[in-house]
Amino acid sequence: MPVNLAPIIKAVDELKEKSKKRNFIQSVDLAVNIKDVDLKQPKNRINTEVFLPHELGKGSKICVVASGDLGIRAKNMGLTVLDKDELGKLGSDKKSAKKFVRDYDVFIAGVDLMPTLAKSLGPVLGPTGKMPLGPPKGRGIIPPNADLNPIIDLYKKMVRIRLRKSLVINCKVGSEKMSSQDLAENIQSITNYLEENLESGLRNIAKLGVKTTMGPYIKIEAKVG
Repeated sequence: MPVNLAPIIKAVDELKEKSKKRNFIQSVDLAVNIKDVDLKQPKNRINTEVFLPHELGKGSKICVVASGDLGIRAKNMGLTVLDKDELGKLGSDKKSAKKFVRDYDVFIAGVDLMPTLAKSLGPVLGPTGKMPLGPPKGRGIIPPNADLNPIIDLYKKMVRIRLRKSLVINCKVGSEKMSSQDLAENIQSITNYLEENLESGLRNIAKLGVKTTMGPYIKIEAKVG
């Protein structure tokens, strides 16, 4: 049974009320504390993309790793494109690679350049949860003839869910400028995914909470656990 929207909306409203105004648009983040899950068992770990019903409010910075026609089409859309030569240069300069990866929210890669990407930027992308994922975990590894428009639209609504070393999931769900309803529906989508993919569903969730970039943590008083 899905987590009810009402307590999520209430928590988001309280968060907005208690968060001080800043000179930038703050993101809204969800924190999910997990219980009774043994992460030593690989089957219990999660590293996947979840596509939400609403965009995340602040435009996601997307980098496309591609060559040939795919790269040209990505550039024509105004996207940052990394080709094979540029991957090689970044791969030989770890400091520059870390800075570049930090500047982007999402990496999408042509299937032909995935081996090169894994070799050059894999050590940086992996730990940050930005390595492109293919089916069934994601849609970020694409064929040369892929239509980029729906893929880019999809990734404006994407969050990466990771449960690997710690029993806490933290992810962005939007920005403070979004309506409480839209933020709550994004949060509900994540809890729906966890309900379906955790061994005991919502019983594996100890607590849920939201916070802004520099704001307080507000617990969501939902029926979980």
